Amino acid sequence: MTQPDPFAPPSGAVPPASAPVVPPSPPQPRYGAYAPAGTPGAPPAETVPGPRGPAGWVPAPAVPTGLATATVVMAVVWTAMQVVLLATSFAAVEPYQRALASGTSAVSVWTAYDGLGSVAIPVQVATFVVACLWLQQSRAAATALSPGARQVRGPVWVWLGWVVPVVSLWFPFQVVRDVRAAAVGRRPSAGFGWWWACWLVGLWASNQAAFAGSGLGTRDPGTIPVFEGIAAVATVAGAILWVGMVREITRGLQARTAPGA
Repeated sequence: MTQPDPFAPPSGAVPPASAPVVPPSPPQPRYGAYAPAGTPGAPPAETVPGPRGPAGWVPAPAVPTGLATATVVMAVVWTAMQVVLLATSFAAVEPYQRALASGTSAVSVWTAYDGLGSVAIPVQVATFVVACLWLQQSRAAATALSPGARQVRGPVWVWLGWVVPVVSLWFPFQVVRDVRAAAVGRRPSAGFGWWWACWLVGLWASNQAAFAGSGLGTRDPGTIPVFEGIAAVATVAGAILWVGMVREITRGLQARTAPGA
């Protein structure tokens, strides 16, 4: 005869299922400047060893305010140079047309428009470097403050997005859009795209004017002022929107890293 198991549960009884063990979530760091205990907005008095200071209290990420100012200044310089290019383009048309009529290349002609164009190139390079440095550091601060915010493009595209063919038509727009969203805390309005439209139109018009002035292709040099005019209007409008975005992103980062924020 089989003996019953003394350790078996009674008939019909079902042992209760054990609840899953969920590890506690790690405490989220609180960003801000150090403050003495007891002051408004100061961290708790309990401290932990190490440079992080009070428990859960970490130094706020650096906001590149100096680079933001430099970015605005370089944008203004670039815009002013584009307007002066338009002003000098009218006097350059006749020498270009004379050179082409005599069978000489337009490249052999040197005008004030050409001299200013040679200066514009290093100004544009400097503007690019300063703006990308600001955007790179702003992205790092924004992602530290909003680690869950979506960044469609990786950090490398802060620089490469502007120069790699084809993707340069939309990658920089996505980078700036996501940095702004993480810094300010909301997605941009529909008007945000006007800044990028101005950039693309100005870039296209400047390239067309360069082709007409170089004598390459069949474009008449008389069209140079037309394209420079389009580029000037697009650059001025785009610069106004760009400066507003730089200031908005910087203010958003400053507000979120202020003591007690």
